[in-house]
Amino acid sequence: MTHTVVQLKGSEFDEGMEFLNMVFGAHSPHDFAAMLPSIYQPTDEHMANNYAVREDGQLRAIVGMFPMTWKVGDRALKVAGIGGVSTHPEARGKGHMRTLMDHCVHLMRDQGYHLSWLGGQRQRYLYFGYEKCGSSYGFTLNKSNLRHSFIGPSSLHFEPLADDRADRLERIVSLHDGQVAHAVRPRADFARYLVSWYHRPWVALDGHGEMVGYLVASESGDRVFELVAVDDTMALEMVKAWTANHCEGSATFDVHPWSARLAQLLARYCEQISVSCTGNWQVVDWPGALDAIITLAQGCIPLEDGEVVVQVQGAATIRLSVSGGEARCEDATGAAPDLACNAPTAMRVLFGPLKPSAVCDLPPAAQALESWCPLPLSWGRQDGV
Repeated sequence: MTHTVVQLKGSEFDEGMEFLNMVFGAHSPHDFAAMLPSIYQPTDEHMANNYAVREDGQLRAIVGMFPMTWKVGDRALKVAGIGGVSTHPEARGKGHMRTLMDHCVHLMRDQGYHLSWLGGQRQRYLYFGYEKCGSSYGFTLNKSNLRHSFIGPSSLHFEPLADDRADRLERIVSLHDGQVAHAVRPRADFARYLVSWYHRPWVALDGHGEMVGYLVASESGDRVFELVAVDDTMALEMVKAWTANHCEGSATFDVHPWSARLAQLLARYCEQISVSCTGNWQVVDWPGALDAIITLAQGCIPLEDGEVVVQVQGAATIRLSVSGGEARCEDATGAAPDLACNAPTAMRVLFGPLKPSAVCDLPPAAQALESWCPLPLSWGRQDGV
């Protein structure tokens, strides 16, 4: 049976939130409007990102496809964020999820997206072209690390971001947007991103009361999902001050792989380091996405010169090259491949979190990938859908 896919309207906000809360609340209570205020608002613009199937007028399934932009250097990559994938318990087994997921995948191809991201169980979304890959670092520091590594307390202190401090919010926006790579947040919704997932934004102030950075932390303070400062040395000082005064025993700080200098600093002192996937990814435009990402990698840590042609079976053939300090990716349709593999394997080879040789056997002609990869593909929790 064929079901018509519709986009929800602002007038259907309450109905849509009730549906999502019911489906996801089967095991624990959910409040999507409070949990993700950045993307769930009672407007036609926001609700149109939710695609649905109805039976006899009743909602039976929803899949959200939220348009996002990843600014990588001077490039703007279109990212389709998939979230709120839900089917009514009484309508399962009818193919509604497949109908909606297929619809969204077709849309992102037709509308010129570069990448798509979603959270969720790996094999469930592998059927639709997604694979778990990318990498994020987690640095855990405790109070003992501080005692043995630093002399004296930090001069920084933190204050919660107050609703009436528009000046501080503007400073946060400036710091966030000044990063070499970041998700573009609509200005009208920026503050909502800072409190998504029930997290809390804090501003870091020096001894003169000047704002030198900000972070977004869990309610308990033991996990910091976003850390941005005027420079990496100040970011380390923020880590020191936060661990000393705003967590019980230890705190874990999420760091993107392109923040190589900050990672080096934290690795000197932290107790534990973890490297994890950042979610399920799908590459829609292989040459376009990879050209921006390998350029980002080259700007962080210079790559060795070389060239590798990768055939992504059923999708694309691309040539990755580094020469004279310039890194590029271009379409190489028709070229003889140095490595041929399916799309999920190609994503794990290129984006990790493992080294390519831990994913598959690399032919001699593709050995440059071992020194280049994982390429820096990552997505922060506050921009998750």
